[in-house]
Amino acid sequence: MGKRNLKNLSPQDLEDVSTYVEEISERRNGSYGIKLHDIQIKIKCLNEKQKDLKKAIEEKDVVISTGPAGTGKTYLSLITALHLMKTQPVYSRLILIKSLQTIKGEEVGYLPGSLWEKMEPYVYSFTGNLDKILGYGLTTKALIDKGVIQILPIAYIRGVTIDNAIVIIDEAQNIDMHTFKTIITRIGHNCKMIFLGDIEQIDRKLKSESCLSKVCELFKDQEFTGSVTFTAEESVRNPIIPKLLEILK
Repeated sequence: MGKRNLKNLSPQDLEDVSTYVEEISERRNGSYGIKLHDIQIKIKCLNEKQKDLKKAIEEKDVVISTGPAGTGKTYLSLITALHLMKTQPVYSRLILIKSLQTIKGEEVGYLPGSLWEKMEPYVYSFTGNLDKILGYGLTTKALIDKGVIQILPIAYIRGVTIDNAIVIIDEAQNIDMHTFKTIITRIGHNCKMIFLGDIEQIDRKLKSESCLSKVCELFKDQEFTGSVTFTAEESVRNPIIPKLLEILK
């Protein structure tokens, strides 16, 4: 087979070649080679409750934090966990778990594709915040591809002991006590678990099935746990949010 005549390459051929070369270069030198330890992570707490949450995550094995939207629970938990992973090598993975309970009337049905493709629409509260922390681009996806960050549905942790990891469970208001026990008994050596939720946003058909309020009460005085409750006044998003929440009570 003779050599291909470069003069006969169409503009589309040239564009395809250019894209391929850029991708290979990026795989060799760019975000595919990113290591968490190369990323600068600075934690800035915006109020006393955020300081309490940061301290609890650093010092306790189990942390439960509740409060309304906009108080920074998820963002602060993620950035504190990543900082701990950089400074304390015993933590090698960040495992992110989210209840897939959907808002009534907003179900999307069966989603095709890989586990990541199925999970991605539900976990933007994680990936959006990770992009803010790590920098927009391919960094978040690169760390997911490497297994440094793992995003899993609750069902996948049954029967597994989780060692050397920090686990963040978001939307914990949508899990019942049985599921809470299933998750928390997976805790292994060098493992932290952080449960986040808002008792005002329970999507279960029977709100009484939510474990969050009960768990906060049970664990608030235990020496190995931390419990931090935010209020609407501690919102760090648009200052209109507390006013909206007050109107909608």
